[in-house]
Amino acid sequence: MKKQIYIFFICSLFISIQAQSYKAYDPVKLITKSNQFYMNAQYSPDGTKIAFTGSNYKGIYVQNTADGSIKQITNEDAAGFGYSWSSNSSYIITKVAKFEDAKRYNAVKLFDLNSGTSKLLTDYRTLMPGLPAFANGDQKVILCSRGILEIYETGITAKQNASENIIYIKDNKVTVGSLANKGIKSIDLGKDSRVLNLTISPDCKKAAFEVIGGAMYVMNIDGSNLVNLGVGFNPKFSPDGNTLVYQITKDNGHDFTSSDIFVINTDGTGKQNLTDRSDILSMNPSFAPDGKSIIFHSLNDGIIYSMQISK
Repeated sequence: MKKQIYIFFICSLFISIQAQSYKAYDPVKLITKSNQFYMNAQYSPDGTKIAFTGSNYKGIYVQNTADGSIKQITNEDAAGFGYSWSSNSSYIITKVAKFEDAKRYNAVKLFDLNSGTSKLLTDYRTLMPGLPAFANGDQKVILCSRGILEIYETGITAKQNASENIIYIKDNKVTVGSLANKGIKSIDLGKDSRVLNLTISPDCKKAAFEVIGGAMYVMNIDGSNLVNLGVGFNPKFSPDGNTLVYQITKDNGHDFTSSDIFVINTDGTGKQNLTDRSDILSMNPSFAPDGKSIIFHSLNDGIIYSMQISK
């Protein structure tokens, strides 16, 4: 089992990357606390909040970016693994876990950050693969579990002209469909391919994902124009949907030996290493909503960092 321990160093020098599209500045500590391990941070779409989790994805915390205050919205197991923000930045959907009689039970849970309340959208049950995602302008949540697409009402008021198009992972394939016609097209990437880390661009026009032991891909939301981007992990889109930030890691079979943050254009051009340091294990990057910085965590001391970037 790979270690999840984090380390980072702050320098005052400016890093200029020659002959490439981005300039990356030295990272600064954004969220840290003595004897606490934080990871998997994501800005809310409006930039007013940052969600993150603790060691082993236990719990979810939310920081107010205006005053730096932090509130823990849940301490449940696995809550911080595959959570998603609603487009209005007021809700978080995730899959939580509990253990009874040596068995693991999962349920989908919706957190209302304005009221401080939460509600279960499913019962607790064993064997719940897949991760929940918002759909239809946040009015619904979809979950593909054991090959069956489940759809739940959130009670959130839908945006005008909210799209009914959906994209999800079914039977290790990316499946494109709609709420009315659940599966229209499956993207076949070869026998025994296992897809994970599916992510959608902010404008809902593109999707990216990776194949275990294979490459990272990007395509249009309808499944057209599939582009192989080479090896990459945990992709996230830039606010304009034209760039992906991701990590490339190496390990020795037990522990991570290196991890750097990269960006690449969705057409496959402009690949660039933003960190390029052997003493830092940089993980789970994502863009700030203004596109001017990237946040990530370090795999040695559990600190979340922000790195300013510019073109």
